[in-house]
Amino acid sequence: MNQKNPQVLSREHTLMIKYGAPFLTLPNSIDTHFANIEKIPEHNVDWKDFNFDPNTNAENGFLYRISRAISTRVNANYDGWPVDQVKESYKTFNGRPCFVEHNNSDPKRARGVILASIYRETKLNSGIIDGSVYCLEELDARTFPKLANAVMDGELNGVSMGADVQGTICSACGKYASKPSEYCAHIPKLKGQMTTVYKNGRKIESRVWENCIKPNFFELSSVFDPADESSLIIKKFYKSRA
Repeated sequence: MNQKNPQVLSREHTLMIKYGAPFLTLPNSIDTHFANIEKIPEHNVDWKDFNFDPNTNAENGFLYRISRAISTRVNANYDGWPVDQVKESYKTFNGRPCFVEHNNSDPKRARGVILASIYRETKLNSGIIDGSVYCLEELDARTFPKLANAVMDGELNGVSMGADVQGTICSACGKYASKPSEYCAHIPKLKGQMTTVYKNGRKIESRVWENCIKPNFFELSSVFDPADESSLIIKKFYKSRA
């Protein structure tokens, strides 16, 4: 991305389409209605990717899990996370606290900590890069047994990150905004909707979402209904229950 002119939208940003895991709905071209569907392969992520062996590294009374914290897609809130922005910022997850349902105003409500994060990506047949950030978390199962049981029993299987961003770019018109007063006519009232815009002398239909620029990830929460449908727990280990 051209940092000197954040209004310039790269092709990578405009190709980000939601409509979730495990399939990606593709447009016929960057600006037209959704059409083709392509299956998204899962990344092979395991404990060894974090140089962590739960059988030897895990401490009694703590639950360890690997979660897909965020993907480079457009989530259910119509917030987009461009590949280049996530790749540059994913390590801000490291050392951040873990909460439940984004109850993060009081640090004492933290249930654990993110020990490490990694980034993985796959180039799909369409040419779109599908990337994800995976986090290794340590949760205090002894102090919070209900949370630990809900995670281990599969009742609570989703996660959702918290992030501050420097600004956002409208997917329809490409306008950059660093604060609400700078929003275009499409954001926020038309998020998720189709709108008509003019680009290069052509009238086109475009879905509206916000591409998030320079994110700073400050927490990861256990949630029942993640905005990013792919943000799920993929590995878990509780030593006292192993």
